[in-house]
Amino acid sequence: MWADLQEEYAGRIEFITVDRESEDGGAFARRHNIFYQPVFIIYVGDTLVRQDATVSREGALRSFVAAALEEGS
Repeated sequence: MWADLQEEYAGRIEFITVDRESEDGGAFARRHNIFYQPVFIIYVGDTLVRQDATVSREGALRSFVAAALEEGS
C-alpha cells in the first residue's frame, strides 16, 4: 500500500519503517508515544505535521498524505 504512494510521491515524501524493538526505533517510539503499529507520522523538515494510527486502507492513507502535504506547504 504505502510502497505505491512512495513511488507516487518520490522526492516529496520518504516512507520509512521503524523497528520498535531496536534501540533507535524504541527511542523514536517513546518520543512519539507509539504503543502499537502501524502508526503513520509525517514530518516536513523537522516539524511533525500529522500522526495517525487509524489509517489502514489505501484511500485513507492517500488522504492522510495529501492533507499533510497541504498543511506542510
